[in-house]
Amino acid sequence: MLCLVLAFSYAQSPILSTLAEIPPTIDGVLDDDIWKKSPQLTGYKTFVPDFGKDMPYKTIAYMAHDEDNLYFAFKCFDDPKEIKTSIAARDKIAADDWVCINLDSFNSGQSLYAIYVNPSGIQMDTRFVAGREDIGLDIIFYSAAKIVEDGYVVEAKIPFKSIRYKSVDGKVDMGVIFERRISRFSTQGTYPALDPAKGFAFLTQMLPIQYNGVRKAKLVELLPAVTYGVNRNHEDGEYHREDNFEPSLTAKIGITSELVLDATINPDFSQVESDAQQVEVNQRFPVNYPERRPFFLEGNENFNFAGTGGFQPIQMAVNSRSIVTPKFATKLTGKIGDKNIISTIYAVDRDDRVNPDIPGTGDNTADVAVMRYMRSLTQDSYIGLLGTTRMQNGGSNNVYGFDGQYRFKEAYQVSGHYLYSETNAVLDGGHLRNAGSVYIGINKNTRSFNGSLSLLDIGQDFESGVGYVTRTGISRITASASPKIFPKGEGLIQRIDPVVYASLTKDKPSGLNEHVLFVQLAAVLPRNTRLAVSADHSSEIYLGEEFKDGSIGLNASSQITKRIYFRLNYDWDNGIYYPTAEQGYGKRIGVTLNIQASDKFSMDFTHRFVSLYSKATDAKYYDIHIARGRLIYQMNKYLFFRGIAQYNSLSQVLSPNFLVSFTYIPGTVVHLGWGSVYEKVRWDGNDYVPNDQYLNTAQGFFFKASYLWRW
Repeated sequence: MLCLVLAFSYAQSPILSTLAEIPPTIDGVLDDDIWKKSPQLTGYKTFVPDFGKDMPYKTIAYMAHDEDNLYFAFKCFDDPKEIKTSIAARDKIAADDWVCINLDSFNSGQSLYAIYVNPSGIQMDTRFVAGREDIGLDIIFYSAAKIVEDGYVVEAKIPFKSIRYKSVDGKVDMGVIFERRISRFSTQGTYPALDPAKGFAFLTQMLPIQYNGVRKAKLVELLPAVTYGVNRNHEDGEYHREDNFEPSLTAKIGITSELVLDATINPDFSQVESDAQQVEVNQRFPVNYPERRPFFLEGNENFNFAGTGGFQPIQMAVNSRSIVTPKFATKLTGKIGDKNIISTIYAVDRDDRVNPDIPGTGDNTADVAVMRYMRSLTQDSYIGLLGTTRMQNGGSNNVYGFDGQYRFKEAYQVSGHYLYSETNAVLDGGHLRNAGSVYIGINKNTRSFNGSLSLLDIGQDFESGVGYVTRTGISRITASASPKIFPKGEGLIQRIDPVVYASLTKDKPSGLNEHVLFVQLAAVLPRNTRLAVSADHSSEIYLGEEFKDGSIGLNASSQITKRIYFRLNYDWDNGIYYPTAEQGYGKRIGVTLNIQASDKFSMDFTHRFVSLYSKATDAKYYDIHIARGRLIYQMNKYLFFRGIAQYNSLSQVLSPNFLVSFTYIPGTVVHLGWGSVYEKVRWDGNDYVPNDQYLNTAQGFFFKASYLWRW
């Protein structure tokens, strides 16, 4: 019998998933018998750009399961000629049309898996915990999709082994929100419909699902890998070759369906996807790159910490890229009981970075340990504890503290943290430096208004050997308000977003105050088009002096056609030239062009320009052009060929690289890559000096293969 579930009925009781005696074939065709028997969910309502509107086209979601797998299917009605899709690498489909399964696998309101599939069957997945989304997740699931005469069809199979969940006598309770994006309309919608009074709080609005007859099985995985590399470097006027062969082994054991232990020996943490170059000149604090290494990605979201990220000086309480190249590492992540979430890391790291306090000189290995505990409260509220340590050559840095967030009156959320650091500066006679960080903030998020208020105090001697901290020794108060304006009728402008942000910061070493007043007016239009103009009147304290640091900016982005995307950022900037502590002015320009020549072939071009001139003399401190081009041919969902070239005008370095990559499932991969560095220098017999011609100063080749065994 057909079970059609409408939007108004979901809150009465959990949806019972249908147990499939014969599993569906994942082929993008809804001809399996189970889809005729399973619940069919329709009545999607928009939440982007506005809440509660009918989607332009109808969507039906189906769900079923057997004792080992979850099954989902979607029928998405649409004009097949207008559907935006691509045959791309995994996680590269954000600009496409897609469907998403937002799955709270514990039905706890604390975290969710977001599992995406586009109309070509290409996958993307993320993990959301503690108010932040981790895009690095790669779980094993299977999908297929087909464009048909009245839209497209998606089918997906998610093994229970790929996710964490709680099972009691074969019964599993989860929560879900089904989501669909139609790119050309700048529209996203969900079933069940999101409550405008609760805003984007997905975790508090889940549709409960009940699965019966689930087999209790433990997860065991082995991931052997080998990496072979050949590097050739130009040193002292000659080329020197170095060969490197590295085997590694990673194991995963599901202690329960909720708790997983990972361990790795000599892991390969090579970067297959090269980091997009960032402007690193004239930085007050070091640049940090995002984590992409598989061992750290799974469970990394559990280290999200309240009051970090965004514009906060503590960007991350746990930055896994601070663990450079470990000899071995272990990790324990998951739940114990209904409300206790734990995450731990221990690693012996080969760290040869120079640091005056930690690690010092001598042995270049460091012991790194992280312990994270979270206790679930009502809705998406929690309290948590964190402890980190990094020890090397007699020096140490320990950070410990607590955090939490609490939701009340549906749309309000208060969050806060306290952290305390202890640093043993071994090179300074064992001198101890102690300091703390305190944060409290409140925010409101509804259909028509987003706003926040926060207080922060961080000590001058606060340090974190495992985190990422950009500034210390300040006290700060911030406030922001962003009402949402929805024009009446069916005009071109779908939403207007004015923003006001203000902050007042006391610089403790100098006793001086700095301020920020930022205003922006943005408009949302069809085809993912966004136009914005902004102004920033601000100051910054540096070395006991006050400098102007404001800007005027123009921003535009648009999916011009189904196959062309464009973004432009243009800012007139005041700034500080940090090496000499002088007032400067300049420009920041960024241009991005994405061209999808066909479903399989794409081209990306980016150009960044940054300049700074002396305010007093108009003398040029620097201007930098960083250009990057990337060509990708995706032969099918498993195999792609990619070429990248980057150029930095300041260092006059040209860096081309090429990659052939085959990924059957996450873990079962083969990569073959080559890269070079060309610099405008020559060897004069004593040193490298500037030259008009390029010299190939470095070249490398690597081969990597791994195979995932799962029981």
